[in-house]
Amino acid sequence: VLRPPPNTICAARSRDSQMNALRFGASLALLILLAPSALAQVSVTAFGGYAFSEGIDNATTGERASVKSGVTFGAAADYDLDSSRQLQLFYGQQNTTLDPGGGQPRFDLRVQYLHLGGTYFFDGPIGRGPYAVGGLGATHFSPSLNGLHSETGFSMNVGFGYLWPLGTAVAVRAEARGFITFLNSSGGLFCSGGCIVLFSGDGFAQGQVMLGLTARF
Repeated sequence: VLRPPPNTICAARSRDSQMNALRFGASLALLILLAPSALAQVSVTAFGGYAFSEGIDNATTGERASVKSGVTFGAAADYDLDSSRQLQLFYGQQNTTLDPGGGQPRFDLRVQYLHLGGTYFFDGPIGRGPYAVGGLGATHFSPSLNGLHSETGFSMNVGFGYLWPLGTAVAVRAEARGFITFLNSSGGLFCSGGCIVLFSGDGFAQGQVMLGLTARF
């Protein structure tokens, strides 16, 4: 039976601790966002969309490891700061497939984003019209292949959107965001004794276009 070396187990435990800290921070931020206020409002949005990427340069195979484009989904909670700015907690997820190249087998990969940022409505009050959006946080990569541990990296996103009100409390929103996850250019991804992807770039870039339904409280 092939077992991962002890240092791999320690690394996996360290990453689990990082994810637990991220979950705690997200829960705390959500409590802040949903805290009652006499003036501020809270918006909650459910998203569905399409994610695409050019993949990752893989020094192990000398080819580009491709991440399959496909459906993505997510949610956002926004807390009004003033008449045009909001604090935002964003979560996004894509269930995709990674092809390392070089004849290595493909495997399923879950990509998750957890970001804290904000929105800015630059052509009118919150609740209608165009806006800019952005955030900072973490990306978590979870491979399905047995023996490989997950990876977490610092990431950010920027984008633009448009909000169409359907009434006083419901709206439709369209968004386009670009995500960049910063990874160690001399490190490996998805390792257990050896690395399936030896990263040779500065980051993993992904674009997303999304359509969502927003409720304001």
